[in-house]
Amino acid sequence: MRNEKRKIVVDLLYCIGATGLMNIVLQFVVYPLVNHQVGGSDFGDMLFWIGVVSIFAPSFGMAANNTRLVFPEREKTSNRDYMVIVSFFAGVSMLAVMILCIFQGSGITKSVALMYIMLVSVFRNYSTVEYRLNLNYKRQFVFYFILSVGYMLGAFVCMVTNSWFGTFIIGETIAVLYVALTGEIYRIKEKNTFYRKDVGRNSLVLAAAYLLTNLMLNLDRIVLRYGVGNEAVSQYYVLSLLGKTIAIIGGPLSSVIIGYISKDNYHLNKKEFSKIIMAMIAVGSIFLAVTSIITPIYIKVLYPNLYAGIKRLNVIVNSAQILYFLTTLLLVIVLTECDAKWQLRIQISYTGLFLVTAIVFTIQGGLKGFAVASLISNIFYFFETTFVGMKFAEATIK
Repeated sequence: MRNEKRKIVVDLLYCIGATGLMNIVLQFVVYPLVNHQVGGSDFGDMLFWIGVVSIFAPSFGMAANNTRLVFPEREKTSNRDYMVIVSFFAGVSMLAVMILCIFQGSGITKSVALMYIMLVSVFRNYSTVEYRLNLNYKRQFVFYFILSVGYMLGAFVCMVTNSWFGTFIIGETIAVLYVALTGEIYRIKEKNTFYRKDVGRNSLVLAAAYLLTNLMLNLDRIVLRYGVGNEAVSQYYVLSLLGKTIAIIGGPLSSVIIGYISKDNYHLNKKEFSKIIMAMIAVGSIFLAVTSIITPIYIKVLYPNLYAGIKRLNVIVNSAQILYFLTTLLLVIVLTECDAKWQLRIQISYTGLFLVTAIVFTIQGGLKGFAVASLISNIFYFFETTFVGMKFAEATIK
């Protein structure tokens, strides 16, 4: 038991370290370099398009990824079952980018580059299942390290070509190639199995839920860009950077949680679920205190021209991001306790509330209105998920 607990802690550290490394490289090395090289206008354009990729790629890639982990008959499925689904998801994502490029009048070169970035990003998000299936989080850390190195190489290419596309083309491609060359999930030897339709159906349900989640996570870039202006996008980006970085940690933590819970088909009872809630609130409070202290310092040093106009929104924005982080973890636990349709229901209600409040509040109050809408919606999101979790945990009391 002691060795297993130690392994869980080590796995958590590997996961947090991997995702943390990637985000540190992106936020504090790659993005500043790109911003310095291409200028504020093109940097804002990059943030918008990466926001679009961040809506589709993790939603579809992680839907297939998590479905493979929790599918009851996963040992009887084949790599081909999932490759068909991931390829379909990638095609849908590329079509969405193409339509948006046509709508915005983007050139052929830009459109092709963006479609490729979307394609390879979907597969990159699916690729981590290679390590999650075997609980090999040390190898997953290597995967993210290679991804981070790829991003940095791409950033230096950007400095030569004066174009940001290479940053993500190189980074994402190197990571997928690493898994394809060293792993097993892309080796298609078996035929499709009887379970392909069930796998596809479950993946679609999760993808719909994740699309809503990631739309909400990147909603600021869309609403603020068209509702206020590019400067508001920049302001909210720097203000929410640390909070979103912590929120992103929810991904690797979720990987470990779902990996261990699904491994033995374990179900939590109400008392255990309550303890998890209390622990998450305690951790969230610590994160909120840290981000609220560091964010003003970080902005004043790196973005002094934005500091005066947004410092009053510090606690509001970070509170919303921390609540989102906590709810991301809770949703994974809820997924192991009940049918996937409950996650979709939670996401639909959260999305509806956030969309309405974000649009209305932004029209009325600009950047501050959007920040308040985000906080209100994430408070609702957390308590709604807690209620559903309690409902099903109570049904499995031992």
